This record gives sequence, structure tokens and C-alpha cells, in this order.
Amino acid sequence: MTTAQLLISDSEHHADMLYISKIFVPDAFIAIGLQENGGTTWHGLLSPLEIGRAQKESNFDHTHVDTPWRKQAHEQGWQASLASIAAAFLQAHHVTHVIVPGEFPLMYADTLRDIGFHVSAQQGTLFPQRAIKSDEEIKHLAHAEKLTKHSMMQAEQFLAACSIGSDKILRHPDDTQQKVEAKHVRAAIETFLIAEGAMPSHTIVACGQQGCDPHNIGSGFIYAHEPIIIDIFPRLLDSGYWGDMTRSYVKGKASIDIKTMYQTVLEGQDIGLQQVCSGAKTRDIHQSILNHFEQQGFPTGIKDGQQQGFFHGTGHGVGLDIHEAPRVSLSDDVLQCKQVVTVEPGLYYPNLGGIRLEDMVVVQKQGCDNLTQHERILEID
Repeated sequence: MTTAQLLISDSEHHADMLYISKIFVPDAFIAIGLQENGGTTWHGLLSPLEIGRAQKESNFDHTHVDTPWRKQAHEQGWQASLASIAAAFLQAHHVTHVIVPGEFPLMYADTLRDIGFHVSAQQGTLFPQRAIKSDEEIKHLAHAEKLTKHSMMQAEQFLAACSIGSDKILRHPDDTQQKVEAKHVRAAIETFLIAEGAMPSHTIVACGQQGCDPHNIGSGFIYAHEPIIIDIFPRLLDSGYWGDMTRSYVKGKASIDIKTMYQTVLEGQDIGLQQVCSGAKTRDIHQSILNHFEQQGFPTGIKDGQQQGFFHGTGHGVGLDIHEAPRVSLSDDVLQCKQVVTVEPGLYYPNLGGIRLEDMVVVQKQGCDNLTQHERILEID
């Protein structure tokens, strides 16, 4: 049985396709990895619209216009689809078994099976080596995180320039009559990122109780003396790599309870950062932070029907996907050199709000290199 790897997708949204092609294509196309000469040779089958650019810019070993294979599939009487085009190419290269990613479309798989191919899905990425970053990839990720940090500074400067109304709602620096909403802070962040060649994605500016839902992007007014979670994760337009960073602030004066919770999260993040190194078990890192939170009087569990405490993972890999391997959580993952992961513990209680701090680091043999390198401050005057 001759085996090949098969991807059918666009590369704007599919990290595996971008990883192997190194070219952004908005419409679905075909990538086939053939076992040749003791290794894998990658072939890209693209439409006449894209073939010229792919021949000049892509990372494929060979590029082919898909028109002849489309014609051959039609002559065979197969259903008109990219799967049939791939089948014609695969059949010509004596392939009988294809390995596809787990999210491969069912309709494509059914088409291939109807033609006579054995199709098996691989859990997760087709390229597990993506978890270990090259020097070039780390350079892209460092640049993405640098822009992320500078966009966070835009948010800090905006909040610092705001005044506080008698109703405790912030007032806009450019118009003291205008009440500040989450969208205004988000605009300061995202305008900067877009100008610098990075695309923001659902930037979180969540004030007060909204911060208790970690993926609530936030809306409505921003209030003084309440915690504000700002989580920024932009994607570089030229390479597709992501940055990821979170800080929590209070405009004005934080209560003793908020200060205590913030200090506890900061200490928890330090515990995580100090344990990150090659060979570290992610389960141990996460459990150490959980234990610290419990010892400081911040338990995790369900109360009044709502999750409270620290109920998400400590972190995740970052690369061509914003969330990828490894997972820094109660998993069995073990960190390896040159993985890039986040360390982002948080605490969430409805009566207080949420606090989360997140840095992005490169795993090294001993310790880690912090790509974020930004101060952690709670109160903004």
C-alpha cells in the first residue's frame, strides 16, 4: 500500500497548509506529500489564478496547475471537486492510502473512498514538528509579540489620559463629555496594530464582571476602580505568526481585595515562568499554580452555578495557530526546547471581577526566554 499525505484547504485559515506552502491563498487548493527518495516530496496543485505566484513564492518542491488533473477526473466520471482532482494525481502516482488531518471535510473523504482510496485521519496537525520552532519562526513570533506589547502600551496611555466622571465612568481624553466604552480602548490598540502590519482578532477589553468570562471581549462602559482585563493577540499579515499578551489594570484606585488577587496572580505567573524549561511536565506547572492560589485563599470550583477561581489552562503553544501544541495544563505534555508557549494564570470571582497576566516565552534547556518583556502594573492614575 503506497501512502501519501493530503491537505485540501486554503492557507489563510489552515495553519498546516500555510506551514507547508508558505504562501497565502484565500481559496482551497491541494497539497500532497509523496514518499520519494527516502523522504517526503511536497506537491502543490493550484488553479491557473494562483500557479504563477506559487511557482515563485511557495515552499513546495513541485507546483502543478490543477487543470489537467481536473480534466482527467472529469473523464473518469468522478464528482467535480478538489478531492477528485487530488484523486487523479494520486492515482497517477500509484497511491492507494492517504493520511489527512482530523478536520478534513467528510465530503472529500467520502469522494476519495468511493473512488477506491483508503483514507485515515491523523489527530491534530499533520506536522507535529510545528511545535518546535525554527530560529526564523522565533524571529517572527518575537516581532509579533513586540507589536503586541507596544499596542498594550497604547491602551495604557489611553487609560492614563482618561478622566473619571462623578458616575465613575471614564471620560474620553479628546472629549470630556464622551463616556469611554470598551470599543474606544480597543480602537487605540487595534489602530496601532493595523498600521504596523498586524491584524487584531477579537481583542479583549473586559471591565468588572465581564472579566469573569475569560473570552468575553467586553462591551459597554469602562469604570474606574474596577479591574480591566486586556488580552491582545494579533497575527502578522506577512508571515501568519501570532503574538499573545494579557495585562490587567485598574484606572484609579484598586480595593484591597483586588490588590490581593492581583498580587496572587502575579506570584502564580512567576511560579509558572520559573518552572518552564525543557523536560518540564506541564501538569506539574499548572498544579503548582493551582496549589498557590488555594494556599492564598483563592479556591477553584463551581459556586452558585458559576465557575470561579482558576478554571482554564496555564498556557498554550503559539505559532501559525494562536492555540497549538503544547498545552500547559493538566495534560501529559512535556515541554521541549524551542517551543513557544504562553504563561497566563488568572483568577475570576463575580464579586470582584477578573485578573489575568500573560507572557509569551521560548522554552530553553534551562529556563525560558521571555518575548513579552513588559512591566506588570495594576493601577493607572
